[in-house]
Amino acid sequence: TRIGTDLSNSFFYSDGFEDLPLLEAVGNPRPLNADEDLSRIARRRGWLARRFSSRGVPGFREIVRTGLVYGAFFSAAMQIVPTWLLNQSRRDAVNLAVTTWGEFGSALAGMDTRVSGEQHLWAERPAVFLFNHQSAIDVLIIAKLLRRDFTAIAKQEIANNPLVGPVFRVADTVFIDRQNQDKAIKSLRPVVHTLKNGLSIAIAPEGTRSTSDRLGPFKKGPFHIAMQAGVPIVPIVIHNASDVLPNGGFFVRPAEVCIDVLPPVHTERWSAETVDKHVAHVRAMFLEALGQETTQPARLKSVK
Repeated sequence: TRIGTDLSNSFFYSDGFEDLPLLEAVGNPRPLNADEDLSRIARRRGWLARRFSSRGVPGFREIVRTGLVYGAFFSAAMQIVPTWLLNQSRRDAVNLAVTTWGEFGSALAGMDTRVSGEQHLWAERPAVFLFNHQSAIDVLIIAKLLRRDFTAIAKQEIANNPLVGPVFRVADTVFIDRQNQDKAIKSLRPVVHTLKNGLSIAIAPEGTRSTSDRLGPFKKGPFHIAMQAGVPIVPIVIHNASDVLPNGGFFVRPAEVCIDVLPPVHTERWSAETVDKHVAHVRAMFLEALGQETTQPARLKSVK
């Protein structure tokens, strides 16, 4: 304070109980890998505590595990054509493939999903499911959560991938060109009809994967879509997907992932004039669930 520092807006990071006076002196105490005594105090006071483990060099298990997860995706995708031919229903075939990959892929990844508010996933469908995008593993998480009768909105680069592009096309994925706003808006228009025909949509409102642990700004497109289709928005808050697969990483590691599914937000009374207010409200729901404040600085994620 003698040099004019505003402690109420300062951060202090520590792993030990001996630094408690300093943690108490700042407005943003951040225990990291805290010892037992500090962990107990952090829980009691509601401090945002984080625990990290060194990912190190991937071992044999991680390499095999990663191969099995990706292999499970293509194994599940191979079910689509024969199931489609036998049942004469492409949607049933896609539902089976998504459910299979969601269950087996999660098990092979060693990903233990702890879901709060799971009933909101099924209470009102079709719906626009919004999720914060932290990691490439989010695709597997969403598959495990939603299971059936949904499609997604994805970047155009996926459509151009010769391996996964055809699979996503069969699943009715809508691809958008993030570099061309006019094309992106045009490609989203048919999504309203998709919703009205009973198929839900999963989309990351940030528009891209975040490079930090902070929630990014929300695009208005998903909110306009939900409003025009007259369907609810269901927020899916993913807390620590990067523990399984960091942004920029490749190898999958076993971890527990905590997910909050928030109550549906109804859109029947929305209008174009009020949509900005609703975007801010839903984003505030995410921020509250994530324990983030608008003034909290971003911290880059590990890519190891």
